[in-house]
Amino acid sequence: MTAMAIETGAVTSTRLADGLLVQLSGELGSEQLSQLRSTLLSPLPEECRDVVLDAGDVTDVEFEALAIVFAAWAWTEEQGARFLLSRTSEEFDAVLADNGVSEDLPRLSLLPSAPDAPVIPLQRVAVG
Repeated sequence: MTAMAIETGAVTSTRLADGLLVQLSGELGSEQLSQLRSTLLSPLPEECRDVVLDAGDVTDVEFEALAIVFAAWAWTEEQGARFLLSRTSEEFDAVLADNGVSEDLPRLSLLPSAPDAPVIPLQRVAVG
């Protein structure tokens, strides 16, 4: 008897005070399209400023799933929020490259760093 592990894709989301974190994992195919649409293309809460997509655990992406990701980018910006990729797997990056869009989606890692915090002087010691 031979055992074989079959990995299916997963779409999970976490609402934050001012944003939405969407985590994708496994194979994203026809079985996940409905969940991708409902998660990424639903109206955003008024206080949502950022939609962050974590695709670091994706093992494969069908074209239709990738199309939903791009539609989500446009949909998010139409609602006045930012859409950002936080991390991507080699497989996700390969699908982006194969479709000629590897540099198109905005990435969290490419945002400018916050300016250095001001230096707070040490408290003076009273002499006397």
